[in-house]
Amino acid sequence: MLILKLLRGRRNTTGTDSVQGDVGWESPHTGAQLLATPYRQQLLRAIQESTSLTAPVFEAYVKEPLQRYAERVQLLPASESHHHSYPGGMLDHGLETCVFGLRLRRQHLLPPKESPERQSSTGELWSVAVIYACLLHDIAKVIVDVDIRLKSGRSWCLWEGIIPDQYRVRYIKGRDYFLHAAANPLLCKEVIGNAGLEWLRSQPELFGLVMYAISGHSERSGVIGEIVSQADRASVAKSLGGKVSNIEKAPKDSLQSKLKGAIRHVVKEKIRLNEKGAQGFVTSEALWLVTPLVPREIKSYLLSHGIEGVPSNESRLYDEMQSHGLIMENPEGRSVWKCRVEMGEWQTDLSMLKVHKSLVWDGDEEPEIFSGNVEAIEGCESGRANRQELPEPESDEVPAPAETTGEMADSNRTEYTRDDLEASILDIATGGAEKTAASLGIEPGKGPAESDEGVAHPASSGQASPGEDFLAWLRGGLKTHKILMNDSKALVHAVDGKLFIVSPRVFKRYCQEVSGEENEWKAVQDSFQKLKLHKKNKDGGSFHKVKVVGPNKKSSTLSGYLVGKDDLMEEGKEVFDNPFINLIDGKPEE
Repeated sequence: MLILKLLRGRRNTTGTDSVQGDVGWESPHTGAQLLATPYRQQLLRAIQESTSLTAPVFEAYVKEPLQRYAERVQLLPASESHHHSYPGGMLDHGLETCVFGLRLRRQHLLPPKESPERQSSTGELWSVAVIYACLLHDIAKVIVDVDIRLKSGRSWCLWEGIIPDQYRVRYIKGRDYFLHAAANPLLCKEVIGNAGLEWLRSQPELFGLVMYAISGHSERSGVIGEIVSQADRASVAKSLGGKVSNIEKAPKDSLQSKLKGAIRHVVKEKIRLNEKGAQGFVTSEALWLVTPLVPREIKSYLLSHGIEGVPSNESRLYDEMQSHGLIMENPEGRSVWKCRVEMGEWQTDLSMLKVHKSLVWDGDEEPEIFSGNVEAIEGCESGRANRQELPEPESDEVPAPAETTGEMADSNRTEYTRDDLEASILDIATGGAEKTAASLGIEPGKGPAESDEGVAHPASSGQASPGEDFLAWLRGGLKTHKILMNDSKALVHAVDGKLFIVSPRVFKRYCQEVSGEENEWKAVQDSFQKLKLHKKNKDGGSFHKVKVVGPNKKSSTLSGYLVGKDDLMEEGKEVFDNPFINLIDGKPEE
């Protein structure tokens, strides 16, 4: 309980009794001296207790980097007038973020999508990676936000090394509040050290996640970035006197910034440009994106990353993008342009969104201009998606099902009783998948396949049922790891040699991806149930309940279907049961 209590009370935050210099000046001290205050010693113990590292490994790969971090930040504040704005605030914030981050890390099976053996052998490296990312997530504030003036009269920048003399700190007026993220890697080696970097680099994927997390590329930082973000908010909330349990209610990154990131990702990674049948065209004037295919890709990307507030209606999505200045309005003040695209003998009329190229590319990154011609046509369409000829997408995605309706109550869950610290962490395998798939390392999937009319449609010209289409989507997602299994927030878990499908969340996720309307899930579920692939419970019913018990021994229940592994996965593929989930209602009937 020491770990849970230490962040609740007030503490000697500055530690200036032992390190104070002349009046008005701070004296530089060693990392060990700076970490010697009772509060920081408690934080250090909490960090060590949250790992399973041996004492020598902890000393070399964690404690020494923590001391080097302390030597760099000394008694600098974390902000001028916001959180941790006292002498020593930067050091306290870094340590607190590590404690919160390690607590969050325990809610994940890491590395994602790996076998239990792999997770056991490399899990502690992921814990250390969380510590490194938490320490470095805003360390460059001490470089770009402040002017450090030595008593000798010269200015000192921390890339020159540890502060060598008594010093004062002055915040720079008109500073760029976002620059520190880009500059964080400047002190990466100085804090982590060669040995830590080499260990981290032994897992290239993990190394990349940490680098993306500390340099501000949240869209690529996966579970590490999400943990750091949550831990940072928890530490800030504590400093400001707020309840850590309320950090999930605080405003996060704006929808505008999320839309920007989604547009960049889709344009750079998902669609074809400047060719016959492409989904985007780059002219000297702008980037033109075909509707509704590209906006649906954007929406699918946001939904697969658990972004909240995404309009389900396409017209509203266009309005949102237009209101934020992400797309340019047509002469009628609407979002969608009617355009004629010509390339040699090929010609087609398309509805398109007009986007500033600078939203996607920086200067030299900009691709070559489209060799054909894109011309706006008289009589631009309204913001509603147009049903017209679309370029044929190159996709292996299963066609989407016909629309259905219905609603069902969520599965019952036991309420957690949590203290302030634990209220800041993600629920263990029980929070909705809609919360954040990004934190699970899910690779964002492509949107539904489109017909030539630009409308998602069932396979085989409507002959396949919604349940069959859902089944094909689920099989494809498990095969490509687009749908994660056996992780917190996962939609599918292995239980007693079978697969447990969390309902109704998996059906809601499916409907969101193929049509953008969650409320159509009930008919899809009913159609799937008619396929009779699921195992009956001991009472002859369709639903099973499982008990989820996490590392902290907190529990909850989930409801869903049990299906044979071979019905959803490649025959012979080995899948290990999730050790945190057990059937409540006994063995199913065969």
